[in-house]
Amino acid sequence: MSTSSIHPHRKLYLREIEEAFENLKTLEKDGFYNVPKITWWVLKYEELYEYAQAHRHVGSCIDGMGCSCCEKVPESRFSGLYPKLQEITELHQHEKYFREELADLENLRHDHPALMQWLKKNEKLGTEDFLMFWIEEWYDEENQSVTPYLFRQDQIFKFRASEWQHTIRFLEEFNELYWTSDACPKY
Repeated sequence: MSTSSIHPHRKLYLREIEEAFENLKTLEKDGFYNVPKITWWVLKYEELYEYAQAHRHVGSCIDGMGCSCCEKVPESRFSGLYPKLQEITELHQHEKYFREELADLENLRHDHPALMQWLKKNEKLGTEDFLMFWIEEWYDEENQSVTPYLFRQDQIFKFRASEWQHTIRFLEEFNELYWTSDACPKY
């Protein structure tokens, strides 16, 4: 086992990581998490993430590199989960923007040049930044929930669709206009 990256206060950090995981479990209510609480968790444990990220390869049989030996190491588990939850909170920050864009869309829906400008303005969000929202099927219309796909995580994070209402509606409108209507040229 490699010892070159073991922090002198590792036991304290391990206790803090375990506390962070336990704290995260308590944020679930009725099978759902909510974005403000996840945001608070991400902010609270930002410094712990920096430690975990720097020490995620503790226990590796290949000095300083990741391998299957360190997958269960708390630092590795924490440094794997944290940025995914951070990404969820960052994506959710678009809710206000999407609400405003939907209001704009209603005013320009019948103005073809303005509609083209709206699609162009939002193209990166609709075709890149939020593409996984649909491809990975985060949104479950039947259960009115959003379940972000977090690769290789034991814990499932499900949110009420109402927290993502503007994102969902924006993407429905954008995708309808961009991919299936005659508004944009076919690629």
